[in-house]
Amino acid sequence: MTRHPTQDDDGPVRVLPGPADSDSNGNLDPRAVEMAQIARKTLGQMSPKLRARGIDALHRLVVRRQSIRRRIAFVTVAAAAGVAIAFGPRVLHSFNQEPAPPPLALIVEGGAVDASGVIRARAEAEPPALHFGDGTVIQLDQGTRGRLTTVDDRGARVAIDHGRARVDVVPKPHARWQIDAGPFVISVHGTVFSAEWDAASERLEVNLERGSVSVTGPVTNGPIAMRAGQSLIVKLRRSEVVLRDTDEQEHEAEAPALAPPPVRTRAVVASRPSRPARQARSWAMSLSAGDFDSILEEAERDIGHTLASRGTEDLAALADAARYRRHDDVARRALLAQRRRFPASPRAADAAFQLGRLDEKNGRGPAPALAWYERYLDEAPNGTYAAEALGRKMIAVEELHGAGAARSVAEQYVRRFPRGSYAGAARALRVER
Repeated sequence: MTRHPTQDDDGPVRVLPGPADSDSNGNLDPRAVEMAQIARKTLGQMSPKLRARGIDALHRLVVRRQSIRRRIAFVTVAAAAGVAIAFGPRVLHSFNQEPAPPPLALIVEGGAVDASGVIRARAEAEPPALHFGDGTVIQLDQGTRGRLTTVDDRGARVAIDHGRARVDVVPKPHARWQIDAGPFVISVHGTVFSAEWDAASERLEVNLERGSVSVTGPVTNGPIAMRAGQSLIVKLRRSEVVLRDTDEQEHEAEAPALAPPPVRTRAVVASRPSRPARQARSWAMSLSAGDFDSILEEAERDIGHTLASRGTEDLAALADAARYRRHDDVARRALLAQRRRFPASPRAADAAFQLGRLDEKNGRGPAPALAWYERYLDEAPNGTYAAEALGRKMIAVEELHGAGAARSVAEQYVRRFPRGSYAGAARALRVER
């Protein structure tokens, strides 16, 4: 309603103009004039009482409409503000957040990766190889079935369903590489090794040339740490785990077979057949066969006598079996006995390194571990664990004394092991200021 008929006490009915019904000079619109004339003819004269009631009703209607408009406007603004509050921080976060780094570049030589991640060879005679942007190469043997599971800026995960792959991972800080060989997971950081999984016989073989890896799976009872020059064979059906040095394996393969003794004719004397003496298997043989539990069971029958009487080889086997089965207290006692009873042996130096790793594993802090690493490097500067011990020493020094103190260790590491597992971290530490 834009016009409201009213009447003065002694005058005819008149129309109150609204903004839309008058021009800038206050003159009524021609249609409003016509409507006013019709109203005068129809309504006639209005009593003062009726006129007052009409004006009062008109006032309440106007106030009500204005109140409704205000509430609508308030709700609209509040709703808009609420949306801004609800989504504002998220929008600001998306604008301020740095974009995620792109995944490593990948070139598949001799093949391609399809939409499901399956690595397919281009030709039967040319096995595929994955070349990543950081220099890492994963070469699949001919006939190997493999899949690229994930790839990001820190590394990739590749599955070997059947066959063999050679892996050459370039060391890099915070790298994350995994190889799934059947049900086993091989975690690597910077290393060269080959992994073969035979799906038919359920057999895993890992040969580590450089660096270090850890292998976990159904029968490993926790991660098995491998060092350079070791091979691991797991026969899943027989629950057999064999970890040994590669050079020992090659030596056994190259050793000439013993010639059978010459056959001599002699008289056969009847006698009661004697039962062959049962020879107990050494702990080193049990360790190679993955029979860790039998070593621990025999040793823990009288652990004090074991530690005081067993030889250096048995103590080393006991320490390894205890570490693999997470009997850390037994492992520590065996390693300490090794150092106390055979201080000049190579195994005593190796025990120092393993004691440092146990200290780190059990949360004793970097200081005790650092002391063991330094002791190992003093006793075996070119030993099997030299690169690992120096890298762990660098990390411990940084944690205890800061980057400045660790920089000299980083320099030494890069100079001695330019392609070692900790070379990337050492180079980053050298340039950090």
